[in-house]
Amino acid sequence: MRHPAPSPEDRRRAVSSATGSVRAERLTPSADYLTDAEEYAAGRITADELVQRAEARHRVPDVEQPTP
Repeated sequence: MRHPAPSPEDRRRAVSSATGSVRAERLTPSADYLTDAEEYAAGRITADELVQRAEARHRVPDVEQPTP
């Protein structure tokens, strides 16, 4: 079953929540994350693309990644 695309308000709320959670842990979101999060919030990329970008940044080279 397909879910409806999130509204711009939903995307902004999700980004705000995720960023707030990171900061609540006394961590600082990277500039790359903030750029990608803004791209998602603006509707220029999907949530899947946002996750793919984060995974690509943090993937350890030459290490097999688990499959979902």
